[in-house]
Amino acid sequence: MTASSRPTVLGLVADPGLPAELARRLAGELPSVLESSGGGSWEVRVSDQPISLDERGALPMIEVGRRARERDGADAVVLITDLPRRAGANAVVADGGVADRVGLVSLPALGAWNQYRRCRDSVVFLVTRHLLPAGDGAAVGEDAEYGHAGPLTRLDPEQRSSGETESGSAGVEERVDVRLALTGQRGRLRLLAGLVRANRPWRLVPSLSPAIAAAAAGAAFGIFYSNIWQLATALGIGRQVTVMLVALVGMTAWLIVDNGLWESRHSRSLREETVLSNLSTVLTVACGVLIMFALLLALALVAAALVIPPHYLGSLLSRPAGFDDYVMVAWLSTSMGTVAGALGSGFADEGAVRQAAYSRRERERRARLDREDERASTDE
Repeated sequence: MTASSRPTVLGLVADPGLPAELARRLAGELPSVLESSGGGSWEVRVSDQPISLDERGALPMIEVGRRARERDGADAVVLITDLPRRAGANAVVADGGVADRVGLVSLPALGAWNQYRRCRDSVVFLVTRHLLPAGDGAAVGEDAEYGHAGPLTRLDPEQRSSGETESGSAGVEERVDVRLALTGQRGRLRLLAGLVRANRPWRLVPSLSPAIAAAAAGAAFGIFYSNIWQLATALGIGRQVTVMLVALVGMTAWLIVDNGLWESRHSRSLREETVLSNLSTVLTVACGVLIMFALLLALALVAAALVIPPHYLGSLLSRPAGFDDYVMVAWLSTSMGTVAGALGSGFADEGAVRQAAYSRRERERRARLDREDERASTDE
């Protein structure tokens, strides 16, 4: 193969887990997408390795990218990480070092849905407009848009206001000269959704086995106690929803307080990050509790159908019993069980709950902020 026919090589360095899964999928699609965007032939090489923070809590993307370029013989390298990155209140989607041809895409800023498509479009946007531009494609202005990546605003990496923080970075590397962000409320909401997705709230359910056992016992009481049947069918949908919400909010609050998941910081520079972290914690735990509620409701509905004879339920209600009556009975029984489950959650292992509620990056972030908070308290 001659030098002129040599394909352009793009290296993808991905964190283990979801970033690595997305990178392997991208390796099959990106060559054709890049060829249609920038011309020529392309080859994508993927390496799966933890992208670690340095001693300052910063992510040395230029250093990691340059090592990957030398190792893989790549023309450009893009890091894909599940580390959330912010510039003040703005969610950072991508960073780039044009001279070093190294970029980074942060998955949480892409939100909770369509992450693969948004990641693909962000990588293409970063490579074709900045790292390996065709012609004068590097001249990107404000609110440039590429496909489903959304409207990306180019920020000055060196422009940092008072109290501004960046998740996962104690500073901006000197050779990072491109920063693409989703600004405004849309970007903050997408980052929050991405953080909840990274925490994977469905993992919380298995760690709450004592709570589930207590909830199942409470729900069983409702199914076997005939007075509950009459109350459930008399409540109406509005009151049922209210009882359910009280139970869900109560269990969510209990889990957060009892397991020490709520975060408070003395340093003012960390408060913006703390608010975002606490919101993601509340939503993560709430989603986990909601999943548990849905599973318990399905089991309660099956149990009610098996245990309660239609003619007997109809004799208590003084009318023919229908499917909606069984739903109401199972619904109230599950709400009662959820209240009992909140009390039973006190017997769950605190370490297991924290392990399930937080992603690896969130645990790293909290450990780093604990150290920073201790230093700030000492300085005061």
